[in-house]
Amino acid sequence: MDKFFQYICDKFPAYKIDTKFKKKLFYIFFSMFKFFLKGPFIMNFDNFKIYAYPEKGDYTRFMLTRVSVPDPGERKIIIQNLNKNKNIFIDCGANAGFYSLDIATKVKNISVFAFEPSEKEKIYLENNINLNKIKNIQIINKAVGDKNDKAIFNNFNNSNGGGFVTSGVLSANSRYQIDLVTLDSFFKNQFSNDNLSIFIKIDLEGYDIKAINGAKEILLNYDCTVIFEFSKLTMQQKDYSIEDIQFFIDRGFKLYDMYGVQLNCKDLETKIFQLDEDHETCGNYILSKKKLNFSL
Repeated sequence: MDKFFQYICDKFPAYKIDTKFKKKLFYIFFSMFKFFLKGPFIMNFDNFKIYAYPEKGDYTRFMLTRVSVPDPGERKIIIQNLNKNKNIFIDCGANAGFYSLDIATKVKNISVFAFEPSEKEKIYLENNINLNKIKNIQIINKAVGDKNDKAIFNNFNNSNGGGFVTSGVLSANSRYQIDLVTLDSFFKNQFSNDNLSIFIKIDLEGYDIKAINGAKEILLNYDCTVIFEFSKLTMQQKDYSIEDIQFFIDRGFKLYDMYGVQLNCKDLETKIFQLDEDHETCGNYILSKKKLNFSL
């Protein structure tokens, strides 16, 4: 059954399934056979291919049910704003490479640094890089935060790879211990301002602002923009403070949503308070000190 399903994926590649009707047909087809499939299956998105696993709870299953890669708008904004002679993309929470693969194959003169603390997601990411024979992505199996330390990686319930980072001592219920680094320390003395553009993407299940705090030198001293997720998990951190975002606004940065609408810090918290109990995040937001192209 796997060979037959892969044949269909090859015959009708994902980048050609480009309408709601076609996506619905593919979903119906997948639903008919999903209980008999083991995978993984290679999905072709034109500029890159990626392994998708049909197992329930695996995040890559998204590509089989929706025939798309997560966050197309966010990826497009990053790609169209990395246009210097030398470009750097720092992917914090790289997962299986949804952002890194796309950006590494579309942006000229780019180096991609993919931070992924999950051992299983790191394997997925390595497999996808090898599948595409990509040479400009470096995997860093570390967590990103506001200090250099040890941290605990915890898998989500019913997850096959994704998880979140906490501080503290390794316990019987914890998964494993990992290195925690700041971007400022990891990239110390590695960048020059010679026609360089840096874009940082942060999706760390509540650790997003901590990671931004650990990248102050990069953000303040280079042509650098950061896109981050804002969620209930972020506000639940013991040392959470919206002043950490205000710090950058006070120094000339602007805060935008994905449509280019300028916001203030109060707007972020208001969006969280408006969420119902079934939703954890209010979306992705951008901090930048330069004018960005938001055309979608």
